[in-house]
Amino acid sequence: MKLLIIEDDPNIVDTVSYVLSMAWPDIHVTSSSNGNSGVALAEKLNPDAILLDLGLPDIDGYEVLKQIRTFSFVPIIIITVRGDENALVKAFALDANDYLVKPFRQMELIARLKAALKKRRLLEEDLSVTYSNIRFGASIQEVYLGDNRVFLTATEARLLYHLIRKAGQIVTNAELSEILWGDYISGSSDNIKNYICRLRKKIETKPDQPEIILNRRGIGYMIPPPH
Repeated sequence: MKLLIIEDDPNIVDTVSYVLSMAWPDIHVTSSSNGNSGVALAEKLNPDAILLDLGLPDIDGYEVLKQIRTFSFVPIIIITVRGDENALVKAFALDANDYLVKPFRQMELIARLKAALKKRRLLEEDLSVTYSNIRFGASIQEVYLGDNRVFLTATEARLLYHLIRKAGQIVTNAELSEILWGDYISGSSDNIKNYICRLRKKIETKPDQPEIILNRRGIGYMIPPPH
């Protein structure tokens, strides 16, 4: 496994590298002590997962997360001393996969990393789902409307994928939050609503009069059953 750690504390990098080598003996760890080089390494190395600190010396972790999400669906776990709810909500809104507050338990880090890797693997193994003229290509972020490529963010793509998989069923906000961020967090319904609005603009003929992604007020969303 290839792991990228974007963290400016070398002691944490060394400790995490050692701990994870117990679970993945063949792990190859690359680290960066600042955000800009971390983004460059993420694009160059295409790692299997990234551990990202929020407090970096050049640009903050949120900006790093935002930049990486323009080109990669890689699982990103935030590791930070910031334990307040606003920091957590902001990280998930920017497509973080998980969030750990320092100091964290070693086995919990391993468990959360395994879960993030498994979730991505399962997504990429079942891309045969289609709906009307919507289909997925070689990866979950490669989406087509007919023959035309639609460029979605990682979260938009996951959202569309799970709604299509459950076409004909209402998918609750709590379920979507669990799918996207691993838990139901305060404010997630508003975040989901924003993602739905952006997604509609990319796949609906008339985003203000949606025919694909329908709202079930106070409950969640659904895609009608295929004809």
